[in-house]
Formats: sequence, C-alpha cells, structure tokens
Amino acid sequence: MINFTRTDAELLDDTLAAALNRVCQAIDWDYGEVWIPNREGTILEISPIWYGHQSRSYDRLDALEKFKICSENFILCIDEGLPGRIWRSRKTEWIDDVSIESENYFLRNQIAKAFTIKAGFGFPVFRDHKIIAIFVFFTDYACEENHYLVQLAVSAATLLSQQPGPIGHKLE
Repeated sequence: MINFTRTDAELLDDTLAAALNRVCQAIDWDYGEVWIPNREGTILEISPIWYGHQSRSYDRLDALEKFKICSENFILCIDEGLPGRIWRSRKTEWIDDVSIESENYFLRNQIAKAFTIKAGFGFPVFRDHKIIAIFVFFTDYACEENHYLVQLAVSAATLLSQQPGPIGHKLE
C-alpha cells in the first residue's frame, strides 16, 4: 500500500516550498507553482504551495493570487496542459506567451489573459528517477526561451532531489 505519513507529507511540503522560493528568487519571475502526481501516478494535482514575488506591487500580487485560485480547479492527465506535457516528456518546456496559445495547448489561457500571465516554463523534479513534482513559473511579459534562466532554475531546485530522507511517497 502506498500512502503518506503525516511527517513525510509535511517534510515534502516544506522542502517543495523552500525549493520553489529559492528558484523564484534566483530567476526573479512573478509566480511559481507546484504540481504533484497523485498516489496512483495517474493525474497531476496543483499543490497549495505557490510563490508570488514579494517585490511586485499589491495589485500584481493580488492578480497572481487570483490566477492561483482559478488554477486550483484543474486536474491534469499525462500530456495535458504544460505540467502534463512535462510529466510525459520528463523534460523542461517553455512557452513564449501562454496568453496567445490555444486552450488545447495551454488550458489556462483565458485565466492567463485575465491576470497578465505571459511567458511560462516548467521542469520535472526527480527523486530516485521518479517525478515527485513539476515546477511551473510565469511572468508578466512574453519572451523567448532563455536557456541560462532555465539552467539557473533547475540548478536552484536540484537540492530538492538530493536531500536524504523520505521525500515523496513512502511504501508501507
């Protein structure tokens, strides 16, 4: 049976939050979120953990929080939406401007338009060759892929997958 013990879930949340914070500060983007595979490994669910860059205006932080709230209703299958495609490919993906993509490609494009979400990218976080999370980031301007920024983000999150201890699902 696969399940979380309370201690393991708290440790995972704390570790993910610290890593997300570290990445967002390193890349100086507006927003970061975490998607987690369910216990059965069949769907991705958005975590309550998110990051809104604290140096942004009150109005911008309010818009980011609303984007997060609207995103909470999404549950993704493999290959569905940006996090689902990352889950399938096990690779980083970048979108220059999510607000101009079709809803078939970027499911939250109408929400992105409403809250000025533009460029976005994400990458998988591994533990023992298994994806334990998908990190996704957005900013308020469109831009082409920046390989240096992606590498910086991945490097800032690398400590997560290297931490000893029971991170992820525990077999009992």
